[in-house]
Amino acid sequence: MPSLPPPIWAELFFGGAWNGITRDLRQTSAVTASRGLSAESFAAAEPTTTECTLDNRGHDYSPRNAKSRLRGLIGRNTPFRWGYRVGSPWAEFAGGLGSDAIQTPDSAALDIAGDFDLRVDMALEDWSESQMICLRYVPSANACWALEMVNGFPTFLWSPDGTFASRIDQTATAELKAHNGRRLALRVTLDIDNGAGGYELRFYTGRTVDDEEWDLLGEPITGSSTTSVFTGTAELEFGHGSSFNALPSGGTLNRMRGKAFALKLLNGIAGTVAVAMSVAAATPGGTSFTDATGLVWTKQGSAVFSNKHIRMAGEVPAWPPTRDLSGNDTYTQITPTGISRRMDAGNKPQDSALLRYIKAQGPIECWPLTDGSSSTVGTSLVGGSNMRQKIDAAVDTPVEFGAGRLADWIEPVIAVKPDSTGRFIGTVPVSSSAASKWSVDLFLRGGGNESAGGVVIRDRGAGTDADNAIEFFLVFNGNLDTLATLWTAVGETSAPQSLLTAGSPANIYDEGLHHIRLTMDPGVSTTAWEMYTDGVLLDSGTIPVVVKAVSTIDLRFGFLTVANQTMTERGFGYITYWDGTGPSAADMWGAATGFPGERAGARIERLATESGYTASTSGELAHQQLMGVQDRKKLLQLLNESSLTNFGYLLERRDALEVIHRSHSTLWNQPPALTLDFSAGLISAPFKPADDDKLTENDVSVSRAGGAVPVRAVLESGELSVQDFPAGAGRYDNAYTYSLYTDDQAANVAYMRLHLGTYNGVRYTRITLDLANPRVFQMIDAILRLDVGDMLRLTNVPEDHGPDDVDVLVQGYTEEAGPQSWKITLNCVPAEPWTAFVASSDRYSRADTNGSSLNAALTSSATSMSVATAAGNTVWVDSTGYAAEFPFDVRVGGVSGEVVRVTAVSGTSSPQTFTVVRGVNGVRIAHDPAEDVRLAHPVYIPL
Repeated sequence: MPSLPPPIWAELFFGGAWNGITRDLRQTSAVTASRGLSAESFAAAEPTTTECTLDNRGHDYSPRNAKSRLRGLIGRNTPFRWGYRVGSPWAEFAGGLGSDAIQTPDSAALDIAGDFDLRVDMALEDWSESQMICLRYVPSANACWALEMVNGFPTFLWSPDGTFASRIDQTATAELKAHNGRRLALRVTLDIDNGAGGYELRFYTGRTVDDEEWDLLGEPITGSSTTSVFTGTAELEFGHGSSFNALPSGGTLNRMRGKAFALKLLNGIAGTVAVAMSVAAATPGGTSFTDATGLVWTKQGSAVFSNKHIRMAGEVPAWPPTRDLSGNDTYTQITPTGISRRMDAGNKPQDSALLRYIKAQGPIECWPLTDGSSSTVGTSLVGGSNMRQKIDAAVDTPVEFGAGRLADWIEPVIAVKPDSTGRFIGTVPVSSSAASKWSVDLFLRGGGNESAGGVVIRDRGAGTDADNAIEFFLVFNGNLDTLATLWTAVGETSAPQSLLTAGSPANIYDEGLHHIRLTMDPGVSTTAWEMYTDGVLLDSGTIPVVVKAVSTIDLRFGFLTVANQTMTERGFGYITYWDGTGPSAADMWGAATGFPGERAGARIERLATESGYTASTSGELAHQQLMGVQDRKKLLQLLNESSLTNFGYLLERRDALEVIHRSHSTLWNQPPALTLDFSAGLISAPFKPADDDKLTENDVSVSRAGGAVPVRAVLESGELSVQDFPAGAGRYDNAYTYSLYTDDQAANVAYMRLHLGTYNGVRYTRITLDLANPRVFQMIDAILRLDVGDMLRLTNVPEDHGPDDVDVLVQGYTEEAGPQSWKITLNCVPAEPWTAFVASSDRYSRADTNGSSLNAALTSSATSMSVATAAGNTVWVDSTGYAAEFPFDVRVGGVSGEVVRVTAVSGTSSPQTFTVVRGVNGVRIAHDPAEDVRLAHPVYIPL
């Protein structure tokens, strides 16, 4: 039963550990938190925030108090977290090479030799990490089966005869892409005889082990022969194997790191339940429990049964000392926030994608040449020697800093004016690692039809006959469209230059951004070399000398200028020196061009990593939007740009100082995370249904940043069309610009916004749950699992709201826990638009008509109706030719009309006769001719 105040706990991180401060958390005032979006609009989420009051009569929470016990331990942005100890427990495992697990001894219930169906409910701290999940596997003679995660891919191993040698292992064909800490159900089914002489293995994801609809992960995997699963006498272990923790390819596999909630094992695919284990049956802090099938599970190692929910993890930006007027009561009101607050601090835009990428990869040396206009040297990015100009006043002209342009999204670099000459020389640091392999990069723009200098790279040879210095001269020749490279062995005795490559065609003189890379890979007596332009191999070969690491890089311009040739202004920058562990030429070119075509989730993760944060993404990569050129904006702007382009949510992780992105693909076709019966008194004030035009958009224009003309999507007919009332709602137009890879994507985005903006129904903008209400408290586990992006279903809503159940998506929430109340108010938007077509699905594969209506009046008692399909549209399936497609539900009379169940359709041309069961949604009324007839539950083509 609930009680007030709720069982709150709080902790601060200092001294290398989390320290409890619950005793100082004032129970006389509420702890509040907000997360996600505070409004209905499709926009960026605000940083998560919390407000609470700490008792400070001992002055420990005053960092500037010299006598504070916490002096030097707490300060600005001290990590903080709070939550509840309430509800059902789970098993928590530390991972690594420990022995954390829960296990049950061998029993007859575990022996499944035929078709196999395993389901596990868990939350991994890092879904991309290789780790053991669950198993019955002792390699010597009891090798039954094992489920592992290998680099983000579920992998299933089984043995037909119990030996390790005969094991079979298969890995999912698609990565299970989930953000860190996300809870979900993973299912694996093995059909040992698929009827075609082989077996079939499938992986699925879902929300719980009891789901009826599952999402297939990757493609089914078939074997060339039938198989079986050895039964044996091994125990069933969840979290680690006491005798087996190995990758299929060999090597030690970490134990599971995260939380285990449930495991279900069925004899046959969707067959008889053999094991139904839920850790909810355990006691927090206990050591064992009995599951619903009578099996006893015991914890191993340092595993714990815990119900310690983390409701917010953030940082304390300030410690304001506060006291009452008497001075007898001192307290501190703190407002911890999520880490996105710091990401948005200041007004400085992020470095270009190229500069950020180079910094993150750790070069031996880099001179970006992006110094200010008054500079005279190129500053080293890594703190090494500056690159300096060598000027002969009689013939040379200084470069202009800050005046050159490689691309709009890259910082200004040096500009070399037409008909000017000069040199830039830089000495690179000594690097033993570069002796085995090195690369030098240069970025440039401009040049025209000219022959104007190049780059001289000298190795660390002494320049004597006994120890030659090898020089490489990359010669720019726009007149011949070549990047000729010469090499010379420099010693006391002069040596002629030799041609390394003519480098043709170079394709780098067209006034666009370009990239040059030279790579040397020394062997015993020769050196292999490669020349790249714009990330692509231009030429390669070997030379009969052993090249050493680089000593100097010399940029030269104008020395080979030929009279009467056209020379344009040139920009040079980002001269970078790598050892053999540096990024590929293709990756450097990708960074220079702003990573166009990068998946939205991948961009979020990369941007965060480059800035020292942790980010992870839910949603398969193949379904994520392709991003356009990464511009120079603030970090949080770039992250939100990617999230909004992907029609997802960017949030702080609720239980850790990390950023997560929930992709649009995770929003479609969700099972309800929570079902609320309005008539049961489960919803409290404030309850704010709305039936207005706030989110209406029926004329949408979308442009691709830097792309072609905008794409326009307009709803021309229907209740919410651009036509004036009563034919429509009037025009609601908006224009948007998105970072997109192709112009074709703009059309998809425009129609997606139109789709979301023309939902025709009541919106439930605020849903409040009073956790102090005993009826609501019974649902505490589901409520505390509920998060931004989850779907919630309302049943038995008031008659004036419409006849159907209502599905909403949670966009955000506010939470209040204190002596007087314990409430969560959910900010919601309609979920019905997020119902997607899925081929071969029993529920989501039926296409709607594009125009059907009653051919004649329908009385309230009639059990058949005549339906006409508009000319040019496909008629409805008939029950003679498509008996397996029946029954299905249609709605008559628009969004607030009657739902009828169609049990048969006669006729194969319009009009057709439907045999129906009336009043499926509780409405049974008479209908006029020409009233609309549509699927009751339509599906849409996803983004």
